[in-house]
Amino acid sequence: MSEKERPVNREAETSGNKPWRLKPTYIPRLMPVGMIVILLAILIPVLREKKPETASLHAADPPLAMKLYSTGFPASDSLMNDAIRSFGRKDYEAAARMLTKVHFYWNAQIREGTVKAYPEDLRFYLGLAEFYRGRPDRAAPYLEEELRENPYEEKYAWYLAHVYSAQGDTARTRETLEKVVKIGDSRAAEAESTLNR
Repeated sequence: MSEKERPVNREAETSGNKPWRLKPTYIPRLMPVGMIVILLAILIPVLREKKPETASLHAADPPLAMKLYSTGFPASDSLMNDAIRSFGRKDYEAAARMLTKVHFYWNAQIREGTVKAYPEDLRFYLGLAEFYRGRPDRAAPYLEEELRENPYEEKYAWYLAHVYSAQGDTARTRETLEKVVKIGDSRAAEAESTLNR
């Protein structure tokens, strides 16, 4: 077979007009694989690095002292007391569901002017039920309201600090723990040791 009869790969011709026997297409096909290997070589050591640990709070136990409600609204009292019993049994899902209904009812009563305030600790228990069922995002507003209205009540600040810690908000956790220390009740020493860590 003469030079002129041989099939020529026109795409692979060089400037010297010398025909190539193979197409040089293997390099572009391997480029994505090479890029992936390079990215993995960069990312694997970064992902394996130990991240600095944030000072998270130890899990807070739910309060032991529970109250039974007698507000003069029998339907509301019954529902709140059932919710508190569910909370005591650690059935936080049921407690949150019932306390949400009661909170809605009292919210409507306050707007209408029938009553002036929520029953004591209603929002506290609702916030804790949300927190212990794994919803710190829902718990925070209730505990914040309680702390705003009762800034010297240590339990609101203490549990709110745990809610902020569960959300990963270290600045607000620190700020709330400092409030616990300033209040100076039974949890002040634990809050101070946590701040020093």
